[in-house]
Amino acid sequence: MPTTDPTPFAGAPLHVEVVRDGVPTPFEAEEIRVTLPNGIVFHLSRGQDPAGSVVADIPCGGPDADEFAAFLLRPGASNLFLINAERHVRRTGEAGD
Repeated sequence: MPTTDPTPFAGAPLHVEVVRDGVPTPFEAEEIRVTLPNGIVFHLSRGQDPAGSVVADIPCGGPDADEFAAFLLRPGASNLFLINAERHVRRTGEAGD
């Protein structure tokens, strides 16, 4: 349960609570970086809608990188969805091209 409920406005930072052993520690942030067990890092930042949008981004090595990461969303139980971040090897071309 959140410890605060800030009133949204255009310049409001993200309000985050990190919970460990049931104890929440509140933070205000411009960006949140999450490292998953598979080593993929993704960033969460405030979206354009001050009423509550978030941008999720996986930084990439550019269009010539050997690998790229992508989000995979799966529906879950009520009001729940699962987000996976996976790495894929970039194909350089099909045989015979």
